[in-house]
Amino acid sequence: MLNITRQTLRVIPRRAFASGDKPQDPVPQSQLDIEKNESQGQSWLSRILTGPAGNPDFHKQSHSSMLAASEVVYEIQTHDATTGNKEGYLKAYDTYSKEAQSTNPGLKLVGSFQVVYGNQDQFVHLWRYAKGWADVDQQVRSLTQGSLRSADTDVAKLCTRRRNVLTKPFSYWGEPKERDPSHIYDMRTYVLKPGTMIEWGNAWARGITYRREHNQDVGGFFSQVGQLYMVFHFWAYKDMVHRNHTRHDTWSKPGWDVNVQYTVPLIKKMNSKILVPTPLSKLQ
Repeated sequence: MLNITRQTLRVIPRRAFASGDKPQDPVPQSQLDIEKNESQGQSWLSRILTGPAGNPDFHKQSHSSMLAASEVVYEIQTHDATTGNKEGYLKAYDTYSKEAQSTNPGLKLVGSFQVVYGNQDQFVHLWRYAKGWADVDQQVRSLTQGSLRSADTDVAKLCTRRRNVLTKPFSYWGEPKERDPSHIYDMRTYVLKPGTMIEWGNAWARGITYRREHNQDVGGFFSQVGQLYMVFHFWAYKDMVHRNHTRHDTWSKPGWDVNVQYTVPLIKKMNSKILVPTPLSKLQ
């Protein structure tokens, strides 16, 4: 518990990234503003530090239990389709998605996207497992038999490579909500240094408040199975011009620069892809 407390308290600086042992005065205006915003993430932060009221076993919980508030699990699939066969792939995946949701009522295809800038001929699909690991177990059983196995095989024949990651949603972010047409999506992935997930969560519990003014926040997830210490952020924009304007506007907000300065050292690798929704997506 001592290590977690140290990590958490480091996210509440009283002098932003001052050098040396003595605090520097005057306090930068950006730091005054970020301290004003601390209360907005405090309920989540309090849960990290002290746990839910009346739970004496809190400190025995895993990090995922502290970062996520529900049993819901999300699967992020990445498929590299064979070149020149987009229509055939989407038709096969449509059949697969319908069969999967029919076989396992706890599954829901929330997002389905084609990458337009990043990896060409690539598709990303976001699945929600309402009952968490129980639905995952059901999906594992379903994929080994019957019509779902056949539909999955048909999709595989149209791909050169397939990857998936099981994740949990960050509790302070909330879950993705359906969006009407039309948006582009920026999927940002981060591979963090081992042992820094709590620090990342603490920083972004405050940082997300700078990014909600334009309703661009879709969802934030951290991996449980697959590449570990991996984080996914999904953002929605009207178009690339709106994306550029929104990002510039965020940098003009006092305190955002402090959040970025703190989180960047936690990252080992990062990537951005621009996505457009397929007709199968609930996020348009």
